[in-house]
Amino acid sequence: MATTELTNIDVEGITTEAGPFPSATRAGDLVFVSGMVARDETKALVGGDDVYAQTVQTLKNLQRVLAAYNLGLDAVATTTVYITDASMAGEYNRAWTDTFGAHRPARATVVAPLLAPEILVEVQATAWAGK
Repeated sequence: MATTELTNIDVEGITTEAGPFPSATRAGDLVFVSGMVARDETKALVGGDDVYAQTVQTLKNLQRVLAAYNLGLDAVATTTVYITDASMAGEYNRAWTDTFGAHRPARATVVAPLLAPEILVEVQATAWAGK
């Protein structure tokens, strides 16, 4: 039985002290990106209480992690998104469309409290790194 090597990557300014996890883990042709939030390289929250701005920053962070694997958002196959309030869905969807463009990865959206009350959105993704 063949085994797949797992490799982790930590992108500077992305992986936080919040927990013992990498920015992403690659397993074969799949890249599993840890939950991204709207913190910049200095760990400052971007966007305040604006879910559109937080979503855009969160997706920029996702792009930075994917770039470490020479991938772009077009490689994203599926996402799980956590938002803290269903009433934010319109602005969150607008930011999503503005960032992803015509690419539409599969997505589940969950309304749930997040670990820090100022964070409104978190995005976890799986990307395909195959040829």
